Amino acid sequence: MRKTAVLLLLLCLQQLAFSQQVVSLEEGKPYVYNGLEYGYYITNESSKEVKGEDYDRYEVNLTVTNNSGCLKLIPFRPGGNNNNRTEDDIMIAEFNCTNATGKRLTAKKGTVSAKPWYVNVRIPDESVKEKYRTVYAQAGYALRSGQTATNRIIVIVPKGDRPKFNCRVIFLQDLQ
Repeated sequence: MRKTAVLLLLLCLQQLAFSQQVVSLEEGKPYVYNGLEYGYYITNESSKEVKGEDYDRYEVNLTVTNNSGCLKLIPFRPGGNNNNRTEDDIMIAEFNCTNATGKRLTAKKGTVSAKPWYVNVRIPDESVKEKYRTVYAQAGYALRSGQTATNRIIVIVPKGDRPKFNCRVIFLQDLQ
């Protein structure tokens, strides 16, 4: 009975350790976690009238910058069929504008994605035994040291408000 309780406790702690977290962001003040800076900045603002009501329209750039000094790698999932992926990128952060209306086909949230990471890999040569050949293959998805991944979205908020964002952080491994 005791072993079961300890095992259950360890599984719960592991789940908490690897769960994704959501943080509130302030404009111009990035949130730093595990060497990555999550933030946003407004590039353009204007006023719009939607069905007789006034709203403020903002063009917002969502950013994730790797300042860790090492590569942030998202390897392929073991056992998963990664050959059938249709998108070229994989999400590393999701930004949600808590006061966006979504009117006039504007966004309420946006994502930032990591690009595919390719490396040279040695594989056995089928034609000659005990020889290898080098191929250029995708090893996963990555955010290099110093690299910034961005996405631009347009949000409409009530007149007089500024966009308020929170960010869901996706866990990335460190490679030295």
